[in-house]
Parts: sequence; structure tokens; C-alpha cells
Amino acid sequence: MTTLLDKIKPSRISTKLSFYVAVFIIVAFTPLQIYNFLMLKAEIKNQINKEQYTQAKYIAKDIQKKIAMRTNFLVALADKIPPQKIQSEAFITEIFKNNIVFTDFFPQGFAVISPNGQGVIAEYPVIPGRKNLVMTDYEWLRKANNSQGVIISSPFRSEVMGEVLVVIAKALRDENGQVLGILEAPIFLNRPGFMEYIFDKDFSERSDILVISRTNQIFLASSDPNLVLKATPKEGMDAFLDEVMRGFNGYGHTVTLVEGEMLAATADINSSDWFVMVRTPVAKVYQIINESLRAAIINGIIVSFSVFLVVMFFLFFFFNPLKKAAESVRKMVLQKKSLTHIKGYKKDEIGDLIIGFNAAIDMVNERNDKLEKSNAVLESLSQVDGLTEIFNRRWLDKTLNHLWLVKTRSQQPLTLLLIDIDEFKKFNDTYGHIAGDDCLKKVAQTIQETINRPTDFLARYGGEEFVILLESDIKEGALIAEKVRLAVSNLNISHSETSYKHVTISLGIASMTPQLNIKSVELIKQADLALYQSKEHGRNRCECYKN
Repeated sequence: MTTLLDKIKPSRISTKLSFYVAVFIIVAFTPLQIYNFLMLKAEIKNQINKEQYTQAKYIAKDIQKKIAMRTNFLVALADKIPPQKIQSEAFITEIFKNNIVFTDFFPQGFAVISPNGQGVIAEYPVIPGRKNLVMTDYEWLRKANNSQGVIISSPFRSEVMGEVLVVIAKALRDENGQVLGILEAPIFLNRPGFMEYIFDKDFSERSDILVISRTNQIFLASSDPNLVLKATPKEGMDAFLDEVMRGFNGYGHTVTLVEGEMLAATADINSSDWFVMVRTPVAKVYQIINESLRAAIINGIIVSFSVFLVVMFFLFFFFNPLKKAAESVRKMVLQKKSLTHIKGYKKDEIGDLIIGFNAAIDMVNERNDKLEKSNAVLESLSQVDGLTEIFNRRWLDKTLNHLWLVKTRSQQPLTLLLIDIDEFKKFNDTYGHIAGDDCLKKVAQTIQETINRPTDFLARYGGEEFVILLESDIKEGALIAEKVRLAVSNLNISHSETSYKHVTISLGIASMTPQLNIKSVELIKQADLALYQSKEHGRNRCECYKN
């Protein structure tokens, strides 16, 4: 019986490919389905982010409005207390009683505190323990004493009630501006009424709401009570939160240790340094669609695997030469051998491909040889200053950072000499830039010849400045510095614009035992300070940095 396979002529690649491409079309539905799901996920993510941003802006605006209403109320209440009555507990208490019925802003009432924080002048209603509380060192008391308007404190946990709150306060002054008392009222951050959205169970099942202080870097309020007054993640742990802390408003995604990846949006509360963050776990957003996607992927895998087995049966015979060629290439790559010609090909398209590959190998080998030579030249050029032919600033930075790590481990000192040619600008102005370049070359060459130990490192720092790195202490650094200064001075390069009448150098010396918590740039800064002292004390001298 003649079959379809008997009619296929396997002599040409076009015939072979036509057969397995026709079979492989069966699995086209799976990637298309995956693509559709991915597009849907992106659309859902974008929609959720926009909804979160709208919610965050609404909540921030609502909190802003509530702060403004409480501020205005406190100002109006302060205006009702005349200066001559501030010490009258009965009078102030009566005012509090008459006004508390008009508002639910301050469920814990009001109090007038002595300016020094030593006692309560009047309060209503009475909170047990508040009169005995010494508030002298309270941040909000100091702010109120120094402010003409209403202040809002940083969040803290009340010593009396044990709850997280902020205090809104205003100084009561006489006609001369002297503070006679501080009118204050607490706002509880984690009670319904001020931030009731946090206590909305329907909402919290889907998303978290956070109120965060940029200045204090803490969570002020949260759907999770365990986060309240806890520090926000350190910079670098959450890229989205880092952007928000720097003032960003908008949406993106964040990562937490508990929930993992979350979609998030933020909006500022304009009257303070607070901002609102709404977060939704990605797992909840994509739960249903992920289940559908998982089912589609499983079905696609089953179909794809079945087709794969069928196709591989035919490809094993038809593409065996290509398989051998691929194995040869793989061995050359994995074993890091030089590229060699592939043998054993037939006279068809695969054979033509192998012939072309062999020709490409010849080209690659030739270009690799040229590239290695070019890289060696470039590596040398990247390390050396073109004018003075000593190491450049880039290689200095790399060497200093490397030595800093080495000496941190061994706890041995590292000494740096910062060198500056005295009055070099005047030299250029007087003798010209060509002479200036020649001067730089001679000074660099002389310094290099003076420090002849293998571990001594010389580089051009910039302009007329040079740096010497020594793996030694400051005592040896001072000896080498003086040796270098004398060597340059003995060149007797004429310089009529200096008091010495020839080219001289000033040196700043600094030495440190590197530590993990100190950056290598501190060593340069210390040497720079010492160099400044050398210049101040007359130039042509060496100065050591002293703490």
C-alpha cells in the first residue's frame, strides 16, 4: 500500500519542511491564546492601576479636607479664649463644653497646656493621667510655641491612651505676642472618622490602604495594624517606594515580603508630608485569568508535545546532517576550542549551509585575531594618560577602589599623595601651552623615576595634579613625598612668576586604614585638605593631614 510518506521525495529541504510545517500549524492556537491572555492581563493591570490612583487621590483629598476642617475649627475655638481668661480653668472648660457639641472632629476633646509643658490649665473631657503628664520635651509643644498658626505634630503613640495620634495645636498669645498657653486636640490616626477607608472590610479584602510620612519614614495608618508606626523599607529595597519618597505621584508596582508583587498607586496629602498608597496583590488581580491561562497552557502543551513527537520522528532522518553539524558547533563552544571546519555534509541545502558556515568560520577566526590585537591596544590606551604616559584618572579610581577592598580585609594602611604643580597657570600664560605640556611630561617622568617600587602607583589626577598611591603608612609616605618634591625642584625648570624662580610642587599626604563604612574618596578628600595647607604655608612643601 502506497502512503503519503512514500510519495514524499526527501532529497530537497523544501519538501521536508513543507511536511512538518503543515503539521506544526496545529499548535498555532496555543501561542495565540497566550498572547491574548497577556494582552488582557496588561489591560487589567492598567485599569486596576488607574482605579487605584483615583482612589488614592480621593482618599488624600478627603484627609486633606478633614485636616483643613479641624484646623479651621481649632482656630475659631482659639479666638473664643481671651488672653485674660487663659488661666481660668472654669471659663475655658465651659467654652470647651459649649463647642464640643458642634463637632465630632475631636472625640477626645480639647486641652490648654502650660507653655512650658508643666501641667494642664484646663481640659474637657478629663482624660485620666493627662494632668500629670510632663510635656516639656514634646516636639509639638516646641513647634506650637514657635508658630503663629496651627501646627500638626509628627505621629506618636500616646503615653496616656496608648493609641497612635497626631496633635493639632495653636499657641494662645496676649497682645504682645507672649505665649500664655497651648490649645491642643488629638487626632487619632487609626480610628474611624478620620481615616475610615482603612477600616472598610469590603475594600481591605481586595486592597491595602497605607498613609505614610516622608519626613519620618514610617507608616502612620494601615489596613494592617502591625505596620502602624513601623519604619518603611530602607532605600534600595523597593524601587517604587523609593520614587514615591522622592515625590513621585502615580502608579506602578511594588514588592513586599508578605504579599509579594503588588500593584500600587500613590497621591500626596498637600497640607503635610504624608501620602496615601493603595496596594493590591497581583495574585488577587490575576487569580481568575491565571486559572484560565493555566488551563490553556496545559492544553497547548499536550497538543504541542504530541505534534513535537510526530515532527521529531521525521526530522531525525531528514535533518541528521544538520544535527551533527550543530553538535560539532556545540562542542567547539562548550569546550572553548578554536573554530574548525565541519565535515560530512550532503549535496543539498543543508550541505550548502555547512559550506557557508565553514567560510564564516574562516572569517571569524581572522577577525578574532585582529580583534584580540586591537583590544590589547585599547586596554593599554584606556589606562594611560595620552600626554604624560602615566596612568590616567580612570585607572586611578579603579586601582584605588581595588586597594581599598584589599586593605579593608587585611586592615593595613593605605597612603595617598596628592601633588600639584605650583602656579602652573602662570607658567602656561608666560611660556605657552607647548612648554606647559613639556613641563607636565618632565614632572611626571621625574616622579615615576623617583618612586621605583613595584607597588608604588602614579597617575595623573587632572590638569597639573598627580596622585601617588602607597601601600604603606604616613611616615613612609612623608619620606617619599619629600623625595619627590626635591626631585622635581632639582629639575630647575625656569618659572619666573614664582618666588622660587623655578618649577616646584606642593604635596598633601593622607593615610587611612580602610573600613567598610568609609568610602575611598575620603582618603582623597583628606589629601586635598593637606594639599591646601601646603599651598597656604608657602608652596614647595609637603603637609600631612591631621584629624
